[in-house]
Amino acid sequence: MQRQALLILSCFLFAIILPSNPLIEQSSAEDVTVCCDSTEADLYLLSSEGSSILSPFEDLLSETPTSASFESALTSPEQIEKWALPSGWSGILPEDTWSLELYYEVSGAGGANLDLSATVTVGGSTFTGYLDNASSFVSGSGTVTIDIPVESVTVSGTSEVSLTLSAGRVVFIVPQGQDAKIEFLWGSEAEDSRVSANLPLIDLSLQEPVVEGDLVYFGLRIESPFGMEALVFSDSITLSVNGILLGGDPTEVSEGDAILVIWTWEGAAGGVETVDVSMEYVLQPGVKLTGLTVFEVETFDSTGGSGGYYPLNEPLRSSGRGSPLSITIDLELESEDNGLRLSRSSTLQISGEMAFWMRWGMDHMGDEAIPLSPVLKNFQAGSVSDDDRGSRVIESIEVNQFEGYMESYYITYFQLGLGIESEELLGDLSDADTFAITLDLMGEERVTNAPLSLRIDSLTPVQSGVSYNLLRSFIKAQPSPLWSGYDISVSGSSSLMTSFSTVELDVSDVLEVDYLRFPWGEMVTIRGDGLTQSDEFSITTKPTSSPLHAPLSLTIIVGIILSGGLWLAFTMVRQKNRYPLLIETILIPIVFVMLFFAYPPLFVLFSSTGVAFAWLATALVSPKLIDNGIRNPTKAPNIVTSFPTINCPQCGVPNPVTSDERPIRLECTGCGRIIKIVA
Repeated sequence: MQRQALLILSCFLFAIILPSNPLIEQSSAEDVTVCCDSTEADLYLLSSEGSSILSPFEDLLSETPTSASFESALTSPEQIEKWALPSGWSGILPEDTWSLELYYEVSGAGGANLDLSATVTVGGSTFTGYLDNASSFVSGSGTVTIDIPVESVTVSGTSEVSLTLSAGRVVFIVPQGQDAKIEFLWGSEAEDSRVSANLPLIDLSLQEPVVEGDLVYFGLRIESPFGMEALVFSDSITLSVNGILLGGDPTEVSEGDAILVIWTWEGAAGGVETVDVSMEYVLQPGVKLTGLTVFEVETFDSTGGSGGYYPLNEPLRSSGRGSPLSITIDLELESEDNGLRLSRSSTLQISGEMAFWMRWGMDHMGDEAIPLSPVLKNFQAGSVSDDDRGSRVIESIEVNQFEGYMESYYITYFQLGLGIESEELLGDLSDADTFAITLDLMGEERVTNAPLSLRIDSLTPVQSGVSYNLLRSFIKAQPSPLWSGYDISVSGSSSLMTSFSTVELDVSDVLEVDYLRFPWGEMVTIRGDGLTQSDEFSITTKPTSSPLHAPLSLTIIVGIILSGGLWLAFTMVRQKNRYPLLIETILIPIVFVMLFFAYPPLFVLFSSTGVAFAWLATALVSPKLIDNGIRNPTKAPNIVTSFPTINCPQCGVPNPVTSDERPIRLECTGCGRIIKIVA
């Protein structure tokens, strides 16, 4: 009883002391806004989809500028352009001077006198600045600067924040006929016109830590009028605990218009401890936003864990960096029932944020309690129960449901979910006799940032001699890339009596293609490393079962042509010098090299036929075997000394006379000449 009374008294005293303790108040487990009342930044003048906007992100600059021009003198005021923020951001706009830097280019004149003004509108307040008289004359190309004094004013979420550029007068100096013109340029990397401003742009809050065993999850909440662009186009976002930078890939979650970035801290000492948490957000080069606070956390011994932060809302597929992707494709071309069929096995190994999003989505199939993106919301629950859903582990029933539903949903899932055009990568599966989609969690069943793979197997009939798209660039271009890059490897083979006929790569040089032919089949290898969504390529082939293209029959035909030509040529030089023909046999491996490197069949056939005719021509013009009285030792007869001999008047070789009969005709054993003896 005494212990219980002492415990109650301690708790009572702690409850009284706790609110007055300044340290505990600073480290209270609540969200803390750490930045920023207002931000000094450059707002670039941009044109996007017919709208003129202000944005702090230089990544949105295009390669070509937008322009407004005057080709004649202007004597009355005229608006050049108006740019606006997507929406205002609540806060206090401090008193300051905004500065507009605008690119121009004068042509067809010695110069121009300008009267320009720039007006900043914030809600119902307007502030105007004018081009200084000393800078009113311009020539050639360059920039003009207009300073705009801005007074302190309150900005709300519905306030208009815009910049309007107007010209009061434009007078050309020494114009050259009718070609005088001045252009004002903006929106490109080279002509990055901008206004340097000081205004509320972004709110950064450190979220209440989430403790799971011995792991602590720290979140940074990003709120701004730029939505996802604030995450995608930021130069960097980092978080440190006790001065140590947290590594690894954070998890990003969209919460309405805000973005939540969560890091995992594994350095807790255990028990209750106070930690310093600081963040750094680089809005643009030279504009670094920082903030810090103190949290008190209590961690416990853990025997497992979910493997990382598990968001209650759908995670983002990309934070702007993109995820790695590796693709392996195996092809087999075979003949069947007087036709052709192409067996195709494509494996996509997916890592990073995309793998986490896919795992989380499979763990929420059929979830109607939370908002989901359309691509995940359309998945049917099937046999997945409430106990399986949201369990942080992907059960076998969820894998089976995913694989089964993908048979009819793969086009939408690939296109809207993965940003991949399925037909360009996998072929038209609607033409396939059979196809199956298999998911491999690669040994990790938890919902965590671990790789997984999708394998798509198909068997498709193809028409002989008809052009077929083997592979085409398949990544959909997006402002925020889903894939940081991808590697692709394709291995194809044909049977004895089938051929790809040709493998043609368009003018793109981003892929390496090897095409080889063996008597037992053809081999095609396609490789590409570090490809991006901007890389374009197309590879086509023309499968056929024609005997002239089939590896085995083509090799036999070439062998028959070469062996027949060589036999006939050697027959023709039986009584002649064979050395020229022997030298030309070096053409045999050259023909087979062309056959091996899959030169077009007609080219190989014409080459082998040409080689055979070359041998025959050489055989016709080859010299006799005997020259300068030297007898070919292979023709040298066995001279019997007991017989009289007679020298050949042509080559001088002695020939035995083995008969007394006269007249007699003898064939010279050296040159074959007929010698007639009459006495």
